[in-house]
Order: sequence, then C-alpha cells, then structure tokens
Amino acid sequence: MGEHRTRGDFLLSPIFLISLLLLLLNDFVLKPSYPSALSGILSDLAGMIFFPIFFVALAEFLSALLPGKPMASPRWFWVSTASIGFLLVFVKFTDAGQAFYRMLVEPLMNSPFASVTVGGGGAVADPWDLLALLLTPIPIWIGTRYRAKGSATPHK
Repeated sequence: MGEHRTRGDFLLSPIFLISLLLLLLNDFVLKPSYPSALSGILSDLAGMIFFPIFFVALAEFLSALLPGKPMASPRWFWVSTASIGFLLVFVKFTDAGQAFYRMLVEPLMNSPFASVTVGGGGAVADPWDLLALLLTPIPIWIGTRYRAKGSATPHK
C-alpha cells in the first residue's frame, strides 16, 4: 500500500519552513535594523535551502498542466540545487553576474509592482557567501525523502 503524495507537500517540511521564516526575518527585520556581515550571510544560507525547494514546487505545480501530470523526482531537486548554487557564485563573484543582477533583479525588487523592497545590500560579494554551498545537500535530501522513486503514488 503506497503512501499518497500531494504536489508541493515538501513545502511543509520543517526544514523548508524554518528556511522561509529565517529568510523573511533576516531580510525584513535584521538587515534593515541591524545590517552586518551576519545578516548578509544568513540570507545566503537560508536561500540555499529555500530557493531550490521553492522552484521545484513551482515546477511541480506547473507540471500539472502537462500531459501525464508528472510529479517531481529527486533529479528535479538536484538540478534546482545545482542551478541555485551556480547562480549564487555567478551573481556574487563575476562581473557578468553583477551586471545581470543590476540589470534584471534590482529593478524588479525596487519596482512599484513589488509590495516591499527586500532589505539592503544586493549582490555584494563576500567569500563567506560560499559557506551557503555547504548546505546544498539539504534540498537534495528533502527531494529524496519526499520523492524517492517508488516510495509514493500521486494523489489524484
């Protein structure tokens, strides 16, 4: 008897929820009120868990529109995590990444359509940011835990 799964159920994992809470608390309270190196690295640490899982959930929800309605596999978490890790290094440590950030991301964050502007700093390169890459196994572990091949059947 297989366990039923629901699209995006991994968004309720305690690790994901803690990363979301930490990201929100850091970016909307700590960075504006107490800017420091710690509040800068905290965003990267929480983001290295939050963003890969969030993007897999988004892809899984959108895949419901495709024929066959595929569910995420652990591979989706690997690809998402590797992509976010690459983007972190690209944006923070390359001139092209900095230009990309200034051209596309900053205008979106500061546009009148954004309900709030995320607290300061932007894509400031700091070697400590690379510590976030040590957390890449966490979203992958969540993917294998929630989407291990044959461990569950989709809930219809």
